[in-house]
Amino acid sequence: MVFLLVITACSENNKPANILEEQKMVSIMTDLHIMDGYMSSLMYNDSVRIKGKNFYATIYDKHKVTPAEYEKSLKYYSMNPVLLDSMYSKVELILAAKEHKLNKELISKPNKPLKE
Repeated sequence: MVFLLVITACSENNKPANILEEQKMVSIMTDLHIMDGYMSSLMYNDSVRIKGKNFYATIYDKHKVTPAEYEKSLKYYSMNPVLLDSMYSKVELILAAKEHKLNKELISKPNKPLKE
């Protein structure tokens, strides 16, 4: 057990410069998946494609990273499939919690009758 902790600690120290922290990556990945879902719900045309680039840019701006930094970090974490899988599991949990919260809010709001 101690041996595993030593290996894990050493591997964290060997992380290259400019690699985003795991939790920050999970947060960015979550936002990107939400945006992917939104974009897939739209009718695809040139204006959506152009606006879509801007939508994704707002995610990188929100997290104060560049697309290149994110891609470099994703490539780094992809070299460790077990870690990347655990990160995606965290993304799934966050998305499920957000979906549950939205569904709960929708259920708690009374339906308004349609105006004729």
